[in-house]
Amino acid sequence: MAILFSNEIINAVIDELKNAESSVQIITAYCKKNTFEKLDSVISSSVNNRRLLVRFRLDDVLKGSTDFEILEYGLQHGWDVFLRFDLHAKTYIVDNKRGLVGSANATNSGLNIGKAGNMEIATFVDVEPEDVEKINGLFDDAIPVDDELLAKMKLQFDSIEPAEKQKSHSWNTEITKRFNPCINTLFSYELPEEFSFVEDEYFSFLDYTFSGDLNAFKEVFRWSNAYLWLLKLVKDNDGEMYFGAVTEKLHNALVTDPKPYRRDVKQMLVNLLDLIEKLGMEEVVIDRPNHSQRIALKEK
Repeated sequence: MAILFSNEIINAVIDELKNAESSVQIITAYCKKNTFEKLDSVISSSVNNRRLLVRFRLDDVLKGSTDFEILEYGLQHGWDVFLRFDLHAKTYIVDNKRGLVGSANATNSGLNIGKAGNMEIATFVDVEPEDVEKINGLFDDAIPVDDELLAKMKLQFDSIEPAEKQKSHSWNTEITKRFNPCINTLFSYELPEEFSFVEDEYFSFLDYTFSGDLNAFKEVFRWSNAYLWLLKLVKDNDGEMYFGAVTEKLHNALVTDPKPYRRDVKQMLVNLLDLIEKLGMEEVVIDRPNHSQRIALKEK
């Protein structure tokens, strides 16, 4: 299995795309329009199945990590475009047979186009039938972009004044509620440990250091597997659950080997709920009508 570095990656991606016969799938957290155009331009016009999956958080676009125009370009050039706000993967798949997997986003710096490229690593993999199912699952849980959604996102994007763009922003709930990934399992490292919530504190389950900007932290936490799992669980149980029932579901959802003790699972849930309260997450209300905590969705 050959390991590719930096400028080797773009050459490999281009060669693979040129040889595509039936399908191309680009999965990338960040995407720049000029890079997307370059990749699209080498694909044969006979390849009709083209899919782009990108993270596309509002902050990503405002800070220039991703270009808003990739949505318009993709729809106008025959791509099916999808959004996943939790996406971190970077993968280029051709004909559901070959894939290039690594750290390179579809940006000039990620693919080392020009002078300011990053040091990235990638490798080729053979795509097996079970891999195709997993990849399809990524798209199935994602938000498909159409002209209606594009117009709503553009309206919000254009409404933000230049002076406000350096602050943390999130898409409005009309957009974010469309993202309902099916997360049925968790690893223990995807849940928060006990925390102090002080500036420069590192949260390993998010791979994120708290800068003191509460809104920026909330936006990262909002798309964590632990929070998305909890939202889906409560939604599937009529919009409210009590601590004991959630603890049992969490114990069953954890795939860590060996399974943690129930007292440890309880502490994991305590940490998660404490963080939700500290952040003031808008989707959830946590109260204690009797002896046990209740977790309820604000919009059931």
